[in-house]
Amino acid sequence: MHFVLLDDQGTGKQFVFRDPHRIITANRREDLPRAFREIEAAQADGKWLAGHMAYELGHALETRFDAPDHRTGVPLIQLGVFDEPGDHPPAEWLYTRDVPQLKLKPSWSEAEYLSRFKRVEDYLISGDCYQVNLTFPMFAKSDVSAAQIYAAFRRRQPGRYGAIVSLGGASIVSFSPELFFERKGRNVRMRPMKGTRPRSLDAKDDAAILAEMQAEPKSRAENLMIVDLLRNDLSRLCTPGSVEVPELFALETYPTLHQMTSQVTGELKDGVSWEEILRSLFPCGSVTGAPKIRAMEIIEELEPGPRGAYCGSVGYIAPNGDASFSVAIRTVHMQNGELRYDVGSGVVLDSEGPDEYRECLLKSRIFDVPFEGAIETFRRLPNGNIPRASLHQNRFASAVGSDIASGLFSSLEQVSGEDQRVRVMAKDSGLSTRITPFTALETPVRLALSRYPLSQALQETKIKSTARDFYDGERARICALTEVDEVIFLNVEGQLCEGSFTSLFIEKDGTLFTPALSCGLLPGVLRGDLIETGEAVEAKLTLAELETSNRIFVGNSLRGLMAAEFIDFLLH
Repeated sequence: MHFVLLDDQGTGKQFVFRDPHRIITANRREDLPRAFREIEAAQADGKWLAGHMAYELGHALETRFDAPDHRTGVPLIQLGVFDEPGDHPPAEWLYTRDVPQLKLKPSWSEAEYLSRFKRVEDYLISGDCYQVNLTFPMFAKSDVSAAQIYAAFRRRQPGRYGAIVSLGGASIVSFSPELFFERKGRNVRMRPMKGTRPRSLDAKDDAAILAEMQAEPKSRAENLMIVDLLRNDLSRLCTPGSVEVPELFALETYPTLHQMTSQVTGELKDGVSWEEILRSLFPCGSVTGAPKIRAMEIIEELEPGPRGAYCGSVGYIAPNGDASFSVAIRTVHMQNGELRYDVGSGVVLDSEGPDEYRECLLKSRIFDVPFEGAIETFRRLPNGNIPRASLHQNRFASAVGSDIASGLFSSLEQVSGEDQRVRVMAKDSGLSTRITPFTALETPVRLALSRYPLSQALQETKIKSTARDFYDGERARICALTEVDEVIFLNVEGQLCEGSFTSLFIEKDGTLFTPALSCGLLPGVLRGDLIETGEAVEAKLTLAELETSNRIFVGNSLRGLMAAEFIDFLLH
């Protein structure tokens, strides 16, 4: 099956392109005129285009370079021609509990990297360039599918430009956080990303890293060089005086790292073609260096071979000419059981070689398999009391053992003088405790229904675990689309289950009902307490019963029972 998935975890919007009418492919420089004619014709015919373009398209568009070798296995252009996309990818493309262990091996040792770094440094000193983006591939063997890779690691890099491109030949899986360009009417914007630092597990240290990045000359210099380059690229396409930089040195945070970004905008001249746009902009300056052409020449000299999909672009063109393309970083090339994942960094005059190599390897950490352990979250009152402490202790003991759980809860029941939220986590290195001020949610809690059924294949529901991709991912997606507070799940049989962090209760004719444990949900502490005391009754509940209920509540042991309301009873 040929398809393209474009997945924006920032807005919750997803485009699913299936069954292309045809696939526009250019493998050689001489194929490009025909490919561009076909792109313009498909758009004029009211079709959508979606797919990817290789980094070497930039070489093919620039006659100062030799024609790229077409035997790399990655087309310069591969765009499917589609009818209007859907917005409902299969759940297994987005979530899975089956996380593969990818043993990525860098193609360069640190010594091999440093020898190339030294040559880049010599070019910088001689004035050839101000910055060069030096990259190398990492390789792994795996028989998993592109969709499995994407689902397994999607929540490790919750960016705006996730994608799977499967149009024949190699499959491309991208977790890119970086916009290449977006076109809406005549307005165009670019959002380069330069400057990277690893995150700290300690909240105070992490905040300090952000503050250092904001003031650090190297990160700002890297970013500013690329902003100036992109302003120059855009000025060739835009009306005089329209190119602006509305945002400079903004910081974005991801699970494993912080990145610095800026934004460049402009207004396109009338009648600009796709060939003209790509000739002016491709590849993005953030993955070459500055000046762009000289940096590309140095890259071609020093890197081990073509980059292919990496540092190219993935995206779509709509029938009205609107478009969005990412910079294909954090991107996997998959074919015949071999996975290629490239990493790199921008080298400037004050860069340190060992630091740059470590930054490159840091960017592969999205494939680290996260530790999965039990968690408990509860409230500690100012007098030290923990509501439903014995129930929390018993549930935690089922995961870590009764002696450990008993000792932990005994140590936590102490007067603090504050109303606190306590989270206890079982890690491979032992137990960790995080204590923060308790804050109440506004009521009624606004709810929406997820279109994806809750199941053991997607989410652990027998113990409360740190592995919460499905719970947290669906809440993030639906909250971005609808501005609700919580998402409620059905099971595969259409029975009501629970929320992403709460249990569900409905009141009907004076009786409080909650979904039965046999429907496939977590044994919530508040839920169990209300059933044990006779305040709630468990039952198999349907959507029809939800719609005709008298009152709706959600709750957990931390927050108690809270009044709630659904924005509608549609599946989102």
